[in-house]
Amino acid sequence: MEAAELPTASKKARILKNNGDTETSETCESSVDLPTGFLRCLALLQTAAPTTRAGKVSDDFNRTRTIFEAHGFRTSVIHSPRSALSIYKDSCHLVDLDKTPASNGTKQEEYASTSGKEFLVTMLGMHPYQNDIEKWYAASIKNMHYLGNFCSKIRVLCPDAVSQSIELKSALEKCESVSRSITVTMEKEINSDYIYPKVATNGSNKMSNTKSDVKWSKESLIQTLSVLADSVPEHVAELVQLAIQADPRIRKEQLDREYERIEYQHSTCANALMQRFLDENDCTIKDVYFKRSHLPKYERITVYFYDPGIDFARPPRFTFLPALRRGIDDGPEAIAEAMIESFWRNVLRHGYFATTEVRNDFTDDLRKFFLSGIAHDLTTSLKLNARFTPEYALSFYIHGQAGAGKSAFVRSFSPALNEAIGQHADPEILVRFVKQNLNKPRKDIELELDLRPNNNDLSVMSIIQGRRMTMSQSKPGLVVIDLEEMPSNTSGSDPNQLETTQLISQRFSGRKSAFKEEDIAPRNSAKRGISGDASLITLFTSNYELEKPCAEALQRLDMFVNIKCIHMTAVSGSDRVDFSRAYVNEIVQNFFSEVKQVSEITLNIPVGEGDIRPLVRRLRMISFYICTLATAAKTVTMASSIVASVTQDDEPPGLTTISVGGETMELHGSFDNLFPVIPKLFDNRVGRAVDGLSRIWGDSTNFSELAQIMDFYFAKILAPAVVVSQNEMLIRYIVTSVAVQENVHHIPGVDPAEYKMMRSLYDPTNTPNLRDDILKFGRGAYVAIELKCKDGDGQYCIREIIEDSPSMTAFSSSKSALYKSGLFFGVYVDGEITPELRSRASLIL
Repeated sequence: MEAAELPTASKKARILKNNGDTETSETCESSVDLPTGFLRCLALLQTAAPTTRAGKVSDDFNRTRTIFEAHGFRTSVIHSPRSALSIYKDSCHLVDLDKTPASNGTKQEEYASTSGKEFLVTMLGMHPYQNDIEKWYAASIKNMHYLGNFCSKIRVLCPDAVSQSIELKSALEKCESVSRSITVTMEKEINSDYIYPKVATNGSNKMSNTKSDVKWSKESLIQTLSVLADSVPEHVAELVQLAIQADPRIRKEQLDREYERIEYQHSTCANALMQRFLDENDCTIKDVYFKRSHLPKYERITVYFYDPGIDFARPPRFTFLPALRRGIDDGPEAIAEAMIESFWRNVLRHGYFATTEVRNDFTDDLRKFFLSGIAHDLTTSLKLNARFTPEYALSFYIHGQAGAGKSAFVRSFSPALNEAIGQHADPEILVRFVKQNLNKPRKDIELELDLRPNNNDLSVMSIIQGRRMTMSQSKPGLVVIDLEEMPSNTSGSDPNQLETTQLISQRFSGRKSAFKEEDIAPRNSAKRGISGDASLITLFTSNYELEKPCAEALQRLDMFVNIKCIHMTAVSGSDRVDFSRAYVNEIVQNFFSEVKQVSEITLNIPVGEGDIRPLVRRLRMISFYICTLATAAKTVTMASSIVASVTQDDEPPGLTTISVGGETMELHGSFDNLFPVIPKLFDNRVGRAVDGLSRIWGDSTNFSELAQIMDFYFAKILAPAVVVSQNEMLIRYIVTSVAVQENVHHIPGVDPAEYKMMRSLYDPTNTPNLRDDILKFGRGAYVAIELKCKDGDGQYCIREIIEDSPSMTAFSSSKSALYKSGLFFGVYVDGEITPELRSRASLIL
């Protein structure tokens, strides 16, 4: 299924998502109190960074030391091997934050010192409620914070465009008002004398406010913040388009890169404060380390500044790793464990269920890989920079019968890995994906794996090397190499497993010659090859086991020395039931992230056998109805769980009954979809769309099933929604009726025989294509597309763009892929509908 974020019953219902080191604190507020973590985060982002009386510190660490000591930190200076400032952990505490400024100057100075220390303590990841602050920043504030910074960046980079374009200036003002909307809302809700929420200093876990009666509607807060957050990608896309139209000298790639830079530099609240500190003090930090000790008073954070007399070049902008607090408190091992948990959670989100046996098979190697990327030496200080540079070569040989789920796991591996690393270690990292089929004649594989004298060719080796770091990247990333369909080792067969592994061994070591037993590699071959690069992750899939001589041929290279053979079996029986329950729980939890406890959902439905994709689609629909019923029942609070039951009758017509909090709904199946027995629409836009369509097409036509598909579309349950018909006018009217709704964009009349679906590898960047047309509206935007397939070739051309997996070009990553959430395809077919199109259709009219 769709390898994107899980669907939402309503985008207005989704707000809290775990991102970065945001484990939930046990000190959550009641369902009506305004969340204190949110208040503290908001206040901190409006606080000026502390400076010295003399002004900016530049790169003088002695001046920086003055700032920290003035705010009550205990510090020391290191002089060898290079000068650095150490800040002791036991001084990173907050004594009293409920002071408010009085009329005299002394009180004002005391308050400024208190707020300044809170700023610095949070910047270092040591706030007593750091986890709550980071949780609310990730869930509710960061998107608007990104937007505000991006508006400022456009004003700096594109002054001519801003001055010449009234539309751009108006859009900037609108976006800046969106980014400030939280503050405005809060100022209306809280009296102006409210400054900071109070942190209890008596050892209790209870957090309170200086105004004890400050209350806010939890539902209105969640709804307001989610609407604002969801609008940010479209605002960014609009600003980019208007800037380019106003000044043709501006390149889209440049502005996209600037926004990406803002995203990773402000990925956490600690990093957002760090960027402000660096700007206001005009200083450059090179590295930050945390030194552990058996005596707590000696534990310290050591900051190394850029020194032009020592450093060859100015380092890139400093950012902390997202799991800053976890790393300081529990060490790199705890970060690795969190990354493993995040990886498997994201694998599930992308539609693959890993059984306990599968998890156990992969986890040990994943732990070594993650740990090697965070801390190269566990006996030394932990480097707190946001960077992931693994030294452990990760390689898996996954074999099993057809339909075991090998390809499904590999497909989810790359995005899950990217998200796990980005959430905990390095938000800038890009994990790219290369797929090579090995089940082809040897001469074809030799041609495709050929080593050529330059990288301007289509050889697989060149693509792999190029994907590690493209021209748009500021640092090298990772590459997942999917070597599909390793053949058997039957003697005389072509292809043959032994010959294929020997060829791979030679080419990845940079050698063009034939494989020879006991042959010693030329002394310069390592420089030509990529075999020692741990940033290359190899995944082999096959229906056959890896035989010993083949494994030995691969293990001559460092990148395959840790290769692990894993036998995978199809999810069946009780594992399939466990998958269904886990998948629905994950979706529902994602709908209502403010629910602390795991949802209690009972499933009593047939789960089938074989291909798991139809089951995934059905589970997404069931989850949609659970969430809509839970919302109607008003059973979702901060302290409650969603208790639901789903049963399907054994006797025809096989109705499915869902019960949540006293609310019940019966569903029946049609065209692999689930519809309410008593028709019911959940999104107002659907009613307007169907009414408009009925007036044009005729009121006598029953569009009830189409209406339900539209409901699934607006809830992003179907990703994408695909409606197919042999009536051209009907498709045109359907797409138009969807496109005229609020916040839906329209791409009409696309003929795949005349218009590219995606750019090819060597097409110019400005080549018109449907993928880029969709992406320009922003990721996750609602877009209605009309496709006109006049023959079988046209249907073949659209297969990839309408299927429920991300569309990726030759050099895209999971972050730049086209995800199908929010896309509605109306497909007109002239002639017979092919089986491939039928299998991808949500509804055929």
